[in-house]
Amino acid sequence: MLYGHLLSLAVCLAAPAAAAPSWANRCTIVPSKGDASDSPAIAEAFTKCADNSEIIFPAGVEYKIYEPLVAKLNNVIIKVQGNLTLPQDIPAMQSLVEAKGGTLTWFQIGGTNVQWIGSSDPHAGWIKSHGQAWWDLNQPGQAGTPNRPHLMQFNVQNGVMKHMKSLKPIGWNFSIKGKNITISDTVIDARSSSSAFPFNTDGFDVGAKDVTITNSNIFNGDDAIAINDGANNVVFKHATIGFETHGMSVGSLGSKVASVADVQNIRFEDVTVKGGLYAARFKSWIGGQGLAKNITWSNIRVDNVTFPIFVTQTYFNQASAGGDRPNNSSVMMEDFTWEHFSGNINTYSPGDGSCTSDPCWYNVGLTNLTHTEAVIIECNTEKSCKNFQTRDIKVHPQSKSESKLICMNAMPDLNPQLGFDCKNGTFASTL
Repeated sequence: MLYGHLLSLAVCLAAPAAAAPSWANRCTIVPSKGDASDSPAIAEAFTKCADNSEIIFPAGVEYKIYEPLVAKLNNVIIKVQGNLTLPQDIPAMQSLVEAKGGTLTWFQIGGTNVQWIGSSDPHAGWIKSHGQAWWDLNQPGQAGTPNRPHLMQFNVQNGVMKHMKSLKPIGWNFSIKGKNITISDTVIDARSSSSAFPFNTDGFDVGAKDVTITNSNIFNGDDAIAINDGANNVVFKHATIGFETHGMSVGSLGSKVASVADVQNIRFEDVTVKGGLYAARFKSWIGGQGLAKNITWSNIRVDNVTFPIFVTQTYFNQASAGGDRPNNSSVMMEDFTWEHFSGNINTYSPGDGSCTSDPCWYNVGLTNLTHTEAVIIECNTEKSCKNFQTRDIKVHPQSKSESKLICMNAMPDLNPQLGFDCKNGTFASTL
């Protein structure tokens, strides 16, 4: 059932927290009886312990989060030692999302000096969303079941997220907004146990400033991390990503024609990509505008990846309108570096289950594609890409044939350290 009729209790003890004297209160969530929702008790705790507090989900408890939650907190640590489970009534959840205009986030955590600390126990601290049932409902030709909720928005100033775990998310996992946020030891498991594809199971969508994300394990069916408009000073490092991942993406940028995108100072470092469609990816919309600057992918290992390095400035989303937008502007790209790549290209079974069209959305515009391409760079104009650099790219087809290259409009006068001749053919380093 989606709505519980019995309220559970939140025990709020006015006592100093031993580990941190600045916390004045502690709220321990007592679980409900039977199938009643725990959301009311948690909402009460978020109110009573909104300032200078600990909020504790004890170990050994499966909390039922049957209604969405919103918290505005100040100097609060949330300790999740138990597990949190979302409802399994898909039509009721879809009705909630539809009532919100098609967009609903199940957990909205905001405020200042907020920490979400999960459990180091591999069996505890999970958010269980039961997404497999949603994936299995997807109809042929659809890019995801309609009216799916997003899991969490973490919009804080001075935030910490540690040992966050997400099992079978319905769709999008963690939207990161705000400033000065440290995230570590995240596990996201969106691997499908059937032939159904886990559409839109983005790991992190980051539109924040001063963010460091380390030690992630993300297995999903969309971007492991997507850098969104407004992101600045973001580091993603020491990670393993895979399954049907769409890799480490900047974008998509420029989706709103009247908006000017701004993304700067992004670094992806020391990442292993174990299967997936993309590894290092930039995508901006045809007809978009703005600037993406100072972005680096370094020390990236790929295994069975279709497109190791991929840039497009003429992106459109197969699930929405946009293919007929005027091509009259571009999100400018400046100071991009790809260095120290190694591994193999998925030559024998390229692509993934996100394909809902013929040709597949990820092959559109790529004539004579052989799936031996180590690098694909599609600049929209001769002036839209500046100061591109590549170094030490050692990525080879599984077929043992030569690595190929597709390159358009990365002009040598604007990109003197590009590292190869911008043309279609064999990939050969010139540096």
